[in-house]
Amino acid sequence: MSKSLSSALRRQIISYDPADPASPSISEFCRTHGISRPSFYKVRDRYAAEGNAALNPRSRAPKKPARTFTTDTANIVLDVRERVSSSGWDAGPKTIWFTVVDEALFADECIPSVSTIARILKDAGVVAKNPKKRPRTSYIRFQRAAAMELWQLDAFEFRLFDHDDTALRTKVTIYQLIDDSTRMDVGTSAYGRPENGDDAVTTVSTALDAYGVPQELLSDNGAAFNLSRQGAVTQLQRVLADRGCLAITGQFRSPTTQGKDERSHQTLQRFLTAHKPVTLDAVQDLLVDYRKHYNHHRPHQSLPGSMRPGQAWQAAEHRPSDGTPIPHTDLVATALAYKAKNTRTAATAELVGQDRQHTVRGHLRPLPDQVVVTKANPQIYLQGKIIKVPTHLVGTYAPVLTDTEYMLFDTRDGGESIGFPMPLDVAEVTGRMILLWQVRGARIRDPKPSWLDKQRTYAAKHYASHDGRTESGSVNEVMNEDLSEKS
Repeated sequence: MSKSLSSALRRQIISYDPADPASPSISEFCRTHGISRPSFYKVRDRYAAEGNAALNPRSRAPKKPARTFTTDTANIVLDVRERVSSSGWDAGPKTIWFTVVDEALFADECIPSVSTIARILKDAGVVAKNPKKRPRTSYIRFQRAAAMELWQLDAFEFRLFDHDDTALRTKVTIYQLIDDSTRMDVGTSAYGRPENGDDAVTTVSTALDAYGVPQELLSDNGAAFNLSRQGAVTQLQRVLADRGCLAITGQFRSPTTQGKDERSHQTLQRFLTAHKPVTLDAVQDLLVDYRKHYNHHRPHQSLPGSMRPGQAWQAAEHRPSDGTPIPHTDLVATALAYKAKNTRTAATAELVGQDRQHTVRGHLRPLPDQVVVTKANPQIYLQGKIIKVPTHLVGTYAPVLTDTEYMLFDTRDGGESIGFPMPLDVAEVTGRMILLWQVRGARIRDPKPSWLDKQRTYAAKHYASHDGRTESGSVNEVMNEDLSEKS
């Protein structure tokens, strides 16, 4: 009912007797008084259930009115934040909420919500604004389903302090090793030397003895951890292989692959900075306290129900390695495969750079696994454009796209068949369709004389260089000379 009925009308509805011959029908009664049949029945049903209380409309006040917290509540929240922050731990709204609940600082019915705590912090001006921070939804997250499937390893340098709380030039190297699924810190240790393979092996071996052997260990491409992508095998890779654990890495310049470990660095650095250790021994003692609090006392907001990592470790299914050693020959084969791939990429870059004086560099872009050029549809698709290619290039290709180059490699022999610089440069574009010889710097395998003539004519008109040679023509000449030498 959008409007409340008067008490007099409610009395008439309650007094209505459908058995009285003199009474009008319900429809006539409702039409006469300007009410709906549902409203009529609601009043009568409420009278049957509540008696004379049906003579008055229900209160429209909210059943759970918003609570107004006093200044004392804000003071408690700010005191907790100061105490947690000074101890070196994160002091966001959720952390503060868990702290006031664990310490019973409020009665159960008076505990402020996380959003209320956030408003208190904002009003007090103690929220660190970071408008350039990427939203969490922009990241592609992954997490193994069970404990011991994957560990993450990384290291960072930390400057010691002097007795006047001033950061010194003396550094220690801290290695962090966490379980991917449960965020359990299985091995954090500090050493006085720069990052090296011996200390990395010691850290990992200690964790393996204490917790068992995981199926895989993920790290970056540092020389102390894993050099497979650079065509070599490290001491750590061999030690892990002997115990049945496969060492894997993320791509170059992709630290978010080790994001869980990278984020844990921030938490640990804040903790150490708050306590200002002056010696390596002091750092090692603090790491013992850190791991105890991090694993068993601090709720982790990335875990279900904000469990402690230790709780998640105990509750999770464990899927460790079966202990079967991985042959060192497999490690060498993987390294050699990466080395061969790097050699091919370097050769392609050298070929392109003979005349253009630049190399293939930049981040690889996501592309389909294969590009198929058919005789009925001899074209490729790139950035919303349709590029027509010669019909003699019909086949299946592996695409590579960087910041500076687009290339298609024949899947049969690995040779480059189509390539041109990025960003795409065409002098005259009238629609989505582009002819390949119109693309600046385009090169193809075994170009026909007629195709080269069109390219030279177009390039002479739009892309003539200062020495009178066309860029596109010279690049194709170099490419054809190289291919003829190979044949």
